[in-house]
Amino acid sequence: MKDWKYITYLALLGGLLALLLLTKNKQYDWTVTFSHEDKNPYGGFAFNELLPTLHNKPVKNSYQTLYELQDSLDQNQNLIIIGSRFAPGKADTEALLKYVNQGGTAFISANYFFGSFADTLGLEVYDVLFKNTQKVFNNTDTASLHFVTPVMDSVFEFRYKQGNIHNYISRADSIPATTLIKNNYHQPVAIKTQWGKGTLLINSTPMIFTNIHLLDSNNHTLAAGLLSYLPPRETIWTEFYHLGRFESTSPLRFVLSSEPLRWAYYLTILSILLFMIFEAKRKQRTIPILKPLANTSLEFIGTIGNLYYQNGDHKNIAEKKIQFFFEQVRMHQNINLQHTDEATLQFLIRKSGVSEKTVRALISCIQSIRSKEQISADELRNLNQLIENFHNKI
Repeated sequence: MKDWKYITYLALLGGLLALLLLTKNKQYDWTVTFSHEDKNPYGGFAFNELLPTLHNKPVKNSYQTLYELQDSLDQNQNLIIIGSRFAPGKADTEALLKYVNQGGTAFISANYFFGSFADTLGLEVYDVLFKNTQKVFNNTDTASLHFVTPVMDSVFEFRYKQGNIHNYISRADSIPATTLIKNNYHQPVAIKTQWGKGTLLINSTPMIFTNIHLLDSNNHTLAAGLLSYLPPRETIWTEFYHLGRFESTSPLRFVLSSEPLRWAYYLTILSILLFMIFEAKRKQRTIPILKPLANTSLEFIGTIGNLYYQNGDHKNIAEKKIQFFFEQVRMHQNINLQHTDEATLQFLIRKSGVSEKTVRALISCIQSIRSKEQISADELRNLNQLIENFHNKI
């Protein structure tokens, strides 16, 4: 009956939590992730759905660096990178430009470009909010983008929130570039350049590829038009340069990635912990202290030893200690010492690991005692000391 009481408490707690989760207002996470799995406003789920429809070619998602991808990339694949900033190291830049030089096409969209890649291309990106301060404050909160050469029949201007498309490409000194898209200040935000046998597409407004903008049918057309410059072939989208090594190796990755499953998992763990606490409290009993049984054999041996010692029968005690020592050697080293020739002695030294000096002193003492009718207490003590030394050094 008591168990049902705890189960009822847990059921009520779980039901109350489920009710709160079902009735709470939907909260959006406005973090900019560009993740292909993220359905929040600034995620990339819609972009990931758009890519395969452009040329009916598969899209592979990756969290690897360009250096790690270089062995699997070939000129028959497109490469896409989207992030807040793109600042690859020298090795990554060399891998990227080698792939493009051999005939690949890379589309890179970022608010800012730094590092070896930007230095190689002489690329600089500025913020329109700082370069055109007076114009920005005189205009509305929205801004527009448009193709330099219209590729659509009816839609030439695409409007966005000013704060989402405020970067433009101010310079690309080291490459002959063609401007594809400009902002409403006639500043380039997307350029195309040849590099060896391949093509580099560079864009400074990555936010146009997030869910909140791609769900607008008008802006969807701009993104599709820009991506139409990619050849119709398989595409690899690496998210390392914004998310890092985002993929989890945990077996609970699927459970923890879904909010309902995540809460169910937490509730299960909490229920098990509460059950263990209540059960441990209810069933715990005092553990009685039991005295260990006395070892009467040792007491008997001690009594007999004292009797022999008091009677002065040292030779008898020595013989019994010798026999006990021989038996131990036979059991642990598998050596019979009843007849100790030189070969047996050397075998005992090697197998026991005890020094030759210690072994020879012990065997010499045993042979001396066995040759006598009576021995003194000092000789018995010496024998005992030599046997103890042998055992301690094994």
